[in-house]
Amino acid sequence: MGVIALNCLNLPPRLRFKPYYTCLSGIIPSPKQPDIFNTNNVLKPLVDELLNLHKGIKITTPKYTHGHKIFVRLVGLIGDVVATHKVAGFMLHSAKQFCSWCEINDHEQEKLQLGMLCNKRKVLASSWQWKETKTITACQQLSKITGIHWSQLNCLPYWDPVLCVSLRVIHNWYEGVLHHHFCFRWGFDTDLTQQTTMESGKSGMESKSMDLDDSDTSNEESKVFAVECLSNDLKQTIQNKIKDVIVPKGVSQITSKVGTAGNGRLKASEWRFLFSVYIPLVFLNSLFETEPQNHLLLVNTTALIECTEIVGAK
Repeated sequence: MGVIALNCLNLPPRLRFKPYYTCLSGIIPSPKQPDIFNTNNVLKPLVDELLNLHKGIKITTPKYTHGHKIFVRLVGLIGDVVATHKVAGFMLHSAKQFCSWCEINDHEQEKLQLGMLCNKRKVLASSWQWKETKTITACQQLSKITGIHWSQLNCLPYWDPVLCVSLRVIHNWYEGVLHHHFCFRWGFDTDLTQQTTMESGKSGMESKSMDLDDSDTSNEESKVFAVECLSNDLKQTIQNKIKDVIVPKGVSQITSKVGTAGNGRLKASEWRFLFSVYIPLVFLNSLFETEPQNHLLLVNTTALIECTEIVGAK
């Protein structure tokens, strides 16, 4: 189930995202994600209301007994990559033209460089062209070329589909940075039964980077880097201690098999609790027991914990 919620930016920052100041404007039913057409059907009532609010409405208050005219504008769309791309009119991350910021394609993403920045006029023109196309097949072919489809938000005269779309911080930090660091940089996605020495990891760095295809290089290098960061003994100790942590009500219980393929994916809230509750209790203690000399790893871990607390603060 997806939720479409509005927050008033005129309120002080400490109040903006409180539940009682949040306007629930729509619900996307589960269990399956809606297609492009149904997504726009859900958005249409909201966009129609925003068009009226853009023209201005009069509201009577104790201070303005004869009415005070107010205007409302939608200044940003925040969510995960899948939701924001579908709502804003961009193709998903698996498409050839997958980026809402630049015109890079899927064959150039390994360069880790921005392509030519997207242009508001060009994006809107492609979106309206998609809307005026008569058949679904023609729409699909057009989307493959432009990476853009129609969105009801483009009916708003002030809307900028390039600058007004943002990735929500919990997805960027919790499911992005923390997930990548835990599984790849620390190596919790590898088989702990494989006793790989740190020396073999160092010696294999150059040979692996030269022999592997481009599609496998980054993943394998991450695993080699992870072997240098955490030993198998330390990873096993951490997993064994996680199950002994007693957490209060409201904090997700993390299993001892976290990071393994059979444990499944963690939610954003679970990644937050892992680094704000479990890691401070388990990881630091285990690190001092097994590798007290690793000062850089200690600094890195405390920085991750501190940043997680800042991101989660409201």
